Amino acid sequence: MKPYDIKCPICGTINRNLLLDETEGWMECEYCGQTVMVLSNPCVQQKKIPVYSPHQVTLRFGTAR
Repeated sequence: MKPYDIKCPICGTINRNLLLDETEGWMECEYCGQTVMVLSNPCVQQKKIPVYSPHQVTLRFGTAR
């Protein structure tokens, strides 16, 4: 397991030596006490969500009737 230094998205404090592998990306800030999931964590696999423009939706699914 590798320790990470992560900045809290709520208060901005740097939390040092966090073992995000154990908590599956969750951390509790040492300063403000908020519990958050670190989205930029390399040990958590993220899924890509497709984003379509209105034109692409029309081409892909046809017109509404």
